[in-house]
Amino acid sequence: ARARRGEYAAAEAWLKKMLAQRIQPDAVICNTFIHAYSVKVDVAGAEKWLQRTRELGFEVGVASYSTVVDSCAKSGDWRRAEMWFNCMVKDGVEPNVVTYSSMINAFAKAGELDFAEQWYHKMISAGITPSVHSFGAIVNACAKSSSPHAAVVAEQWIDRAEEADVICDGVIYSSGVDACAKAGDVERAVRIFNRAKAKGYKPHIMCYCALARAFAHRGDWQDVENVGEEMVAAGIEKNEFFIYAQLVGYALAKPRKSERAERCFREALKEGLNANDHVLGALARSVGRPRAEVLMQELCNGRPMPPPAPRRSAPPPSRAGGNGQQQQQQQQQRQCWGQRA
Repeated sequence: ARARRGEYAAAEAWLKKMLAQRIQPDAVICNTFIHAYSVKVDVAGAEKWLQRTRELGFEVGVASYSTVVDSCAKSGDWRRAEMWFNCMVKDGVEPNVVTYSSMINAFAKAGELDFAEQWYHKMISAGITPSVHSFGAIVNACAKSSSPHAAVVAEQWIDRAEEADVICDGVIYSSGVDACAKAGDVERAVRIFNRAKAKGYKPHIMCYCALARAFAHRGDWQDVENVGEEMVAAGIEKNEFFIYAQLVGYALAKPRKSERAERCFREALKEGLNANDHVLGALARSVGRPRAEVLMQELCNGRPMPPPAPRRSAPPPSRAGGNGQQQQQQQQQRQCWGQRA
């Protein structure tokens, strides 16, 4: 119970008491620890308990392996996720839809759309029917991809999900809107947004924020305001992500809408929203940095403006990296199997 609540120290203390009385943990306890550490995205903890399950002579099933793969995926470590997938297969355990979906998600988080799609096709080749999470992970990969075709591909995968009679959720459509927003494809973003509503899904806050961001980057501040009004009318309160998009819309408008931006910022603070660095950066763009500093003095107890955001760093190495990456993965696999008799 303590492990499932994330109280690892207390759970480990009780385990030590069991061992002191020469009571060995059973497979249920081991799997409970694997699951608990995975939920907290503590990859090392989940791996430790999977290894311990082996050492105690218990069979490691598909659920335990899939949980560890999923933990690696959530942490963004596709190499480690792939390593455990290979260990799983080598151990004679057949991956299921959860395992494959986790692998798709691992590459989605890395923005590796091509490899996410490859894992989908591997799943189909294995005779496994994809789930809503499988499709959702690929659409999410589109949202994180730098490909100029990501928006088109996202809509195509939404088409596939619907054609497969998968009961889609709002996450798929939100990720599709997000992919279009990042690609600057406003018309497609609106189409997917309206498509979700036509299917009876109530868009959640991040879907509205993604649509607002699509309009904002074109300087269409009136459309951003319209999205905000529709969102509030639907009973959803604005958050910092939406305020950021709204300020960006004012900043990129021609001419710049500084008065509206200042009013937006004042109202946001009055409603209890946080003036985080992203919001303040957009504020500086929309009203000018000198005026933003005056507003900070007046409204934020003299808190200094954050420095201008640095340029984005280079993207991480591609999945199809050099021999060094392959050697690292092979070494991890040897470590994975080093303790096995």
